[in-house]
Amino acid sequence: MTTDLTLLPRVAHRGQEITAPRLRGLLALLAGDLRTGCSTERLVAGLWPDELPERPAKAVQVLVSRARAQLGADVIASTPTGYRLTLAEDQVDSSALLLHAAASAERARAGDHAGSLAAAEAGLALWEGTPDEAYDTDDPVAALRTERAPVRGTLIRARALALARLGRHAEAAGPLAVTASEHPRDEEVLAELLRAEAATAGPSAALTRYEAYRRELRDELGTDPGAGLKAVQRELLRGEAPVVRHGVPHEPNPLLGRDEDIAAVERLLRVSRAVTVAGPGGLGKTRLAHAVSRRAEQRVVYCVPLAGVTADEDVAAEVASALGAGEGRAGAMTGHASADPVSGILGVLGSGPAL
Repeated sequence: MTTDLTLLPRVAHRGQEITAPRLRGLLALLAGDLRTGCSTERLVAGLWPDELPERPAKAVQVLVSRARAQLGADVIASTPTGYRLTLAEDQVDSSALLLHAAASAERARAGDHAGSLAAAEAGLALWEGTPDEAYDTDDPVAALRTERAPVRGTLIRARALALARLGRHAEAAGPLAVTASEHPRDEEVLAELLRAEAATAGPSAALTRYEAYRRELRDELGTDPGAGLKAVQRELLRGEAPVVRHGVPHEPNPLLGRDEDIAAVERLLRVSRAVTVAGPGGLGKTRLAHAVSRRAEQRVVYCVPLAGVTADEDVAAEVASALGAGEGRAGAMTGHASADPVSGILGVLGSGPAL
């Protein structure tokens, strides 16, 4: 995304600072409703809240002319009732922030936690440097920042959840704790916080937090934690779940001279959703993949041979079959196998880290 107009950390157009107060206010008001713009009456009320100019409509027209002279004649367009910015949503940081938040949520729902993390971090980068002090709502720029402030909280939450679901518990624990303190009844956050604490401080610390929450909920509301949180507690009480390797063959003899290659692939897997090992036949790519699979950080690993797959559209079905979500597999024996292989894959993997 190329952001031409910034309004959050500073007011600037293509890197050129805009200092005139009413010009800044004009841009903030128009950016507040990027698609439809503002009527002349709305602009007058927002730009002159205390004392109207003698000829309000003319004053707005003069201000728009100044803006066009400074920013470009095509940046502000006239509408039947007023004016609007001609910039796309991804060209204005206050709107791009909303796009990133929506993308992060959508990718999280699809189980793409790496994508959710990337979108959340891109949105938070737009907010970086925005003043934190109480805003003057008579100033349109300050009012716009106040209106967008909750989106920052949404992005922080999305980033923390994505980190936790990618198995990056040490990074997730702090942000999750902050988010949980601000929203103490958010059980989705609390569930991931319990898992992160169990991974970093031990199951007893996580169980102590759960018990404190349960008592507080019972004392204040006379109710119990939700089913999802109870499931996490049972998971912690059972202890660490066993490591599971599906389709990874036993190593017949030690793999020599590949320690650096294995370490390189492991580093890439920490930062990338997909890693490709390329090379001529017989070089040992599959053997390397199996070695990485055996010592992977993820609790659950599936190895899916694709040598017999000849069509792109058959890849998802082959993966679903290996995960037990396809026809003729254990997942299908229950009668709940999904006709859509991707849905079946997501259903098996859930939200936990897997390779």
